[in-house]
Amino acid sequence: MAMTHALQLRVMHKVPLFYLPSAAGGQSGPAATRSRYNLVLVFLDNSPQTGPYLQSLAAIYPAILRDDARAIAVLHASQEETQRLAASLSLPFTLLADDAGATTERILGPGNHAGLCVADRYGIIYLVEVASDLSALPPASTVVEWLEYIEIQCPECTDGSDPIWLLPETP
Repeated sequence: MAMTHALQLRVMHKVPLFYLPSAAGGQSGPAATRSRYNLVLVFLDNSPQTGPYLQSLAAIYPAILRDDARAIAVLHASQEETQRLAASLSLPFTLLADDAGATTERILGPGNHAGLCVADRYGIIYLVEVASDLSALPPASTVVEWLEYIEIQCPECTDGSDPIWLLPETP
């Protein structure tokens, strides 16, 4: 019987938890941010476009931090290649190595080598973009808008009531 892979990233579902080798050493994954920070999770293949995409994510990282979020990028490459890339780009966020690509394939589905996910601090996904290659992903700057949207959804902002407060007041 052939094994089928269902996309694990779905809007309003939880980010799957996994651990992979980090470019900084040790293991890390989305569980490191759960209940503390909103999350930007990016899956990338090891292509010439990867460096510039990671640099664009690094350029907006101050805005990501302002929205009480952290970013994790998963690179389909060996730990050594991942460490070299992280060192050459001086990335301010976590870069993980998915050497065989098994985690990427399990989460994104077969044939998909690039993905972008934005989730709240509880792991609930608000944005999912999955593609066969990096060129089909939206620009990294998209995540800031989604993080801002997530921040205004928090129960502290709405007192748990209907978001009618977003509507303009009538005289």
